[in-house]
Amino acid sequence: MDSRQSHETSFSYFFLLYSSPLLVFSVDPPPPQLISLLSIKSSLHDPYNTFQDWYLSPSSKPNSQNPVWCSWSGIKCNAKTSQIISLDLSRRSLSGVIPPQISNLTSLIHLNLSANDFDGPLQSAIFELPELRTIDISHNYFNSTFPPGISKLKSLRVFNAYSNNFTGLLPTEFVQLRFLEHLNLGGSYFNGEIPADYGSFPRLNFLDLAGNLLNGSLPAELGSLTQLERLEIGYNNLIQGELPVELALLSNLKYLDISNCDLSGSLKPELGNLTKLEKLLLFGNHFSGEIPVSYTNLKALQVLDLSNNQLSGPIPEGLSSLKALSRLSLMNNALTGDIPEGIGELPELDTLSLWNNSLTGILPQKLGSNGKLLTVDVSSNSLTGTIPPTLCQGNRLFKLLLFSNRFTNNLPGSLVNCTTLSRVRIQDNQLNGSIPYGLGLLPNLTFMDLSNNFFSGEIPQDLGNAPRLEYLNISDNSFQTSLPSNIWSAPNLKILSASSSQLIGKIPDFIGCKSIYRIELHNNSLNGSIPWDIGHCEKLLSLNLSRNSLTGIIPWEISTLPSITDVDLSHNLLTGTIPSNFENCSTLETFNVSYNLLTGPIPASGPIFLNLHPSSFLGNDGLCGRILTKPCPADTLDAGNMAVRNHQQQPKKTAGAIVWIMAAAFGIGLFVLVAGTRCFHANYSRRFNNDREIGPWKLTAFQRLNFTADDVLECLSMTDKILGMGSTGTVYKAEMPGGEIIAVKKLWGKHKEHIRRRRGVLAEVDVLGNVRHRNIVRLLGCCSNRECTMLLAAGGGTKTKKYAYTLQVDEKSDIYSYGVVLMEILSGKRSVDAEFGDGNSIVDWVRSKIKSKDGINDILDKNAGASLASVREEMMQMLRIALLCTSRNPGGPAVYERCDVDAAGGQAQEKIARKYSWR
Repeated sequence: MDSRQSHETSFSYFFLLYSSPLLVFSVDPPPPQLISLLSIKSSLHDPYNTFQDWYLSPSSKPNSQNPVWCSWSGIKCNAKTSQIISLDLSRRSLSGVIPPQISNLTSLIHLNLSANDFDGPLQSAIFELPELRTIDISHNYFNSTFPPGISKLKSLRVFNAYSNNFTGLLPTEFVQLRFLEHLNLGGSYFNGEIPADYGSFPRLNFLDLAGNLLNGSLPAELGSLTQLERLEIGYNNLIQGELPVELALLSNLKYLDISNCDLSGSLKPELGNLTKLEKLLLFGNHFSGEIPVSYTNLKALQVLDLSNNQLSGPIPEGLSSLKALSRLSLMNNALTGDIPEGIGELPELDTLSLWNNSLTGILPQKLGSNGKLLTVDVSSNSLTGTIPPTLCQGNRLFKLLLFSNRFTNNLPGSLVNCTTLSRVRIQDNQLNGSIPYGLGLLPNLTFMDLSNNFFSGEIPQDLGNAPRLEYLNISDNSFQTSLPSNIWSAPNLKILSASSSQLIGKIPDFIGCKSIYRIELHNNSLNGSIPWDIGHCEKLLSLNLSRNSLTGIIPWEISTLPSITDVDLSHNLLTGTIPSNFENCSTLETFNVSYNLLTGPIPASGPIFLNLHPSSFLGNDGLCGRILTKPCPADTLDAGNMAVRNHQQQPKKTAGAIVWIMAAAFGIGLFVLVAGTRCFHANYSRRFNNDREIGPWKLTAFQRLNFTADDVLECLSMTDKILGMGSTGTVYKAEMPGGEIIAVKKLWGKHKEHIRRRRGVLAEVDVLGNVRHRNIVRLLGCCSNRECTMLLAAGGGTKTKKYAYTLQVDEKSDIYSYGVVLMEILSGKRSVDAEFGDGNSIVDWVRSKIKSKDGINDILDKNAGASLASVREEMMQMLRIALLCTSRNPGGPAVYERCDVDAAGGQAQEKIARKYSWR
């Protein structure tokens, strides 16, 4: 732009701001600072109108000593010269291109563009601001290679570009900035090796290169950064070589993070010379050998995390002398020997994570006596002795994980006063005595696993009153008592596992069981009948009462549970017939009644019985039917129906009528769905033309778009590229006039429920459209009129099909996302991968695999323990939950609550948690 054009453009900005028929202005051009600000305002997309105060009133004097723009939001001026020295545009959801006129802010010292939606290449215009000392462009979407020109900023002290999408090699031009003190290039996609020149910054005290795609070796030259206080290089692929011993020369270093970099070799004893070091994070590598004794010289150390390596040998006794140590994490190594007793007396210790080693001896008996302990995890070792009574002395303990050891004696009674306690996992030990009364009264307890111990005596009645308890496992103990009569009354209890616990007596009436979805009472000595009020457990997913001494008939109410999938009543003394209602139970997947005293015909129709194995009915001499290749006598064909009819005549069994009404409604709905599907392709374009007439259409854009609502409607009226149909609408692939490929999800409308939901959609898509994360595909916008809503998402990849197909913009979308995460964890694969085929996600891949004979073997990750039978069984249970969470047309009302973090429980959860450092 030449000087004449610049003058004309400047005057036009000036005129637009001041235009009024009552005012006359000088023809003098506006000040360069004003030109810059107006250019910025006009060039950027500002969805929340955050520039609304950037306004010149008619009385404003642009050339005065105290210009009005010095009071505008985000702007600071020099009090003497009135020159702009700071421009803070952070957290405004801005997007667009930074205009070249920004270079007019020649006195600018601080520039903050962080936490916005800027994308594309970084504009080199900001390198024309000679006085800049700090630049913050973090948390944006800047991509492409880093542009040249940064070396012009000779006074630059701070450059923060954390969490962007830059690619290519790390820019070496930074090393020419001799005053640079803070350099953060973490969280992008830089590749290649770390330049050796990065060791030549004379004043650098902060260097963050973590979370990129860097490879090669760690340059020894970094040891020359003598002023460095913080070094982060974690989460890269530095697979060549060991830790350079030269890092021990960084005498001012306080924070060192080289985690998850695939480094190998031994830990360098010389790092013990870093006497100012406060945090040392080297987890997730392949370091071997012993922990150097010299690390006990790190007297300022607050955090030591060497977990997930291959370290061996003992824990150095001298770590007990590190009085500032608050977190010690050595988990998932091969450490041996005792835990130093002094560890329990560290005055600042709040987290102790030593699980999955081969440690022996006792847990330090003064552990927790400092009153600051939050988390203890020493599980999967060979520890013995008693559990220290001081663990919750400060009433701050949140997690207590001691499972898979050899702890003995009683559970400390002091735990019943630990009101902060949330997770207790002490299974697989040798604990004895009774469960202390009072644990059920803890206000924050959500998860408790006491299984596989030697507990005996009464099961505390207060567990039925636990306010937040969701998971309770007391299996494999020696109680020799009955279940508390109120056990089902815990308001949030979802899983009760009490198998092989020597339980006696009757199953308590199912009063208050509305939240529970898994009941495991198998392999006990329970007697009496199955309570008829099991129908109250409306969210029940799995019921296992096998291997007891239960009598009476099978309650038909089990078949009315809306989401029941697994029923095992085998090895009991049940009599009567199999209720014919089970023919209508569409959710049932397994049904085992083998080895009872049942008689009459096995139901021959319905979605389940034709596919069951005959072994599900063995051991019942009186059963007959096609599945057993044992014809039924003619006079018994209606026996099951007659038994049900007689039973349903009782007043409390009126729920049967509801079942038939639901079945009829389902049949009618199925007919309408089939008929509607056949008519769909013939009528879809007409629907869009009708939608056009309903208008007016409103387009809410979450970034600058090159198309209008009319463009979307015009394209949809002609397209036949349907990506899918879900319970909330239809997804189309649409090509806009400018060539952009987008996905359009048209939500179903008309019905009152959908209209009500759509009101929530319009509010929530506004939030979702501005959610920003490097791994989340954002909405482009939303088109709506009185009766229809269409969601617009970026196209061009499989993600278009995480997103647009399943989006419901309510709690169900969170559940779907959770199901996808479960699948990723179980399989060890990403949600989108070329292996799944074009247009397919991990959900499509999993669903296709489970249809094949051995497909389950391809799904479950062997590194997470799938090769172990016990773990595999629980992984399959978690997979079933993932499939429920990702159901495209979820039917049961309990599905969403059942997609729960603790649903799988046990060893599978533990293996997966270890792999992903989540417990």
